[in-house]
Amino acid sequence: MDDLNLNSDEAILQKTQTIIINGVRHEAVLTSRRLIVVASETGRIHEEIPYADIGLAESGVNKLREPIITLTITSPGGEHRTLELIFVRSTGYQNIVELERCIAVLKDQNIPVEGMSPLAIRVQLSRIDRKNAGMLVVEEQANRPAVPEWTIIGPSRNNKQSLEDDEPRELSPLTTITALFIILVVFIIGVALMAQTLHEPPQTLLKNTTSSAVTSVSPSPTSPSPTPTPEPQVTPAPVELLPQSNIPANGVWVQMQYPGNFSGTISTGGTIIEASGSGTKFYQLSVTDPSTIFGSISKLDGSADKMEVNIYKDGTLISRRSTKSPFGVIDLVSTRPEDITNAAATTVVAITPVPIPNIRAPEDFLPQISIPPGGVWVRVYYPGYYSGSIGGRGLFTPIEGTGDQLYEIPANVGIVEGSIEKADASNGKMVAEVYKDGTLISRLETKKPKGLIDLHVPL
Repeated sequence: MDDLNLNSDEAILQKTQTIIINGVRHEAVLTSRRLIVVASETGRIHEEIPYADIGLAESGVNKLREPIITLTITSPGGEHRTLELIFVRSTGYQNIVELERCIAVLKDQNIPVEGMSPLAIRVQLSRIDRKNAGMLVVEEQANRPAVPEWTIIGPSRNNKQSLEDDEPRELSPLTTITALFIILVVFIIGVALMAQTLHEPPQTLLKNTTSSAVTSVSPSPTSPSPTPTPEPQVTPAPVELLPQSNIPANGVWVQMQYPGNFSGTISTGGTIIEASGSGTKFYQLSVTDPSTIFGSISKLDGSADKMEVNIYKDGTLISRRSTKSPFGVIDLVSTRPEDITNAAATTVVAITPVPIPNIRAPEDFLPQISIPPGGVWVRVYYPGYYSGSIGGRGLFTPIEGTGDQLYEIPANVGIVEGSIEKADASNGKMVAEVYKDGTLISRLETKKPKGLIDLHVPL
């Protein structure tokens, strides 16, 4: 994938797997400012759409029983067009999970969302699958050729009617004969075209395919998008990118350094600061003499690169903590006022060490339960409602529930994968733990409203 040329204040919020746009395989990258469409074959950027140009996002299901999002886009010249994102069918309804995440990001960017809800789409597709149970069904393979969808230029229409709603019609003999004749003609033409294609040089075929992929998506100029509205109970702090050698001489500052993407929160004096992005970022605390500093910063990838958190007071470094663990977490806890007010102190923040990647010490709020001594198990704890899918080797099982639940995973999957999402906007903590033969090998958690936990745990 080409360099996405992200701005210093721009972060990646969601990446999709393969989707279909105008019959061509793409990937969609949703950042904090725009939608970037990347061709799967070449990895090149085909289109960048600022959120300010998207007037409507409409979710539904096409006639191939695939979830879709239809975007109504207004160009700077005032012209209207639609762009249809088709989420390719996958096991365990993973494509619906990706559609849910994209819809959530678009809503956060104040884009009107209409059509079927992700839950309604999941119910409809599940009902169709149950209806087809016992019938001979040829499953589409992951590398099937892209299926073109018709894009309507102008105002977006209502969602397409599903196949199960189509009423069978009685055909007359004349219609049947005509249809057979058309099928025969199409078959003869197809054989002739195939014979011609087999004699065409591979270089020509590749050139034609690339040309088609390039012309299928017309780029639109990027215009600045409005600043996203902050969520309730979260006060954004001013973010200022400063050279490493130019540390502010006054105030308390937190410096994040990581070449990949990180995300988390810093809280002090009753103010919650959301810290996310990549590279080097500075965050100024809202009070000059805080009595407590606490929070958590997490790496969002499995890289072994070092993530470092530094705290400065009046230009003097008073704390430095780092981690190289894949998906590593740095916890910040300070309970003594003198830790932050004394500029000469050597340590201002007590950070809980992480002995094993992705594992933190068990917390008292979790109930004590009996873990089976054999096999691979995923424990999910959340007082509210959650949903998602877990599994491995491309086989995923949808899960949903509330409270404290255990799910067994086949021991031969090699890597436990999946995603679990909170269904509400509470700040309650959701925890996911992975056990092998009765031993805890991974622990992840989130307190964010509608927070998401992604699992990628080698066994």
